[in-house]
Amino acid sequence: MKKDYEQLFSHLDAPVPRDLSERILSRIAARERRILAVKFAFFGGAFLASVVSMAYGFVSLNSQLAQSGFPQFFSLLFSDFSVAVANFPDFALSITESFPVFSAAILTGGIALTVWSIAGLHDEVMAFK
Repeated sequence: MKKDYEQLFSHLDAPVPRDLSERILSRIAARERRILAVKFAFFGGAFLASVVSMAYGFVSLNSQLAQSGFPQFFSLLFSDFSVAVANFPDFALSITESFPVFSAAILTGGIALTVWSIAGLHDEVMAFK
């Protein structure tokens, strides 16, 4: 004999509050607002960190460019073009060695983080509407 357990309590009426669906929807909306606030705070913090990183990278790049002699090597292209082309391997090596890579990387990373955080903020603001 097969027992049908699905029908075991079918004759009973479940006590369902009248405003149950409204309460469920309001809890879902409150949870979505909390998640949206956390995401907005995260992207806002990332944006502030990226602005600080960009400012530090810009100042550091400017000071290290002045100290490394990169502008002087680069200006040889305009002042003594024939000499720079005749000794191009040495010229290219001098340019490469004098460029401050780490400061440029910090500035580039700050710019990339700024673009990413602004895009995230934009997505969250559009999701809120």
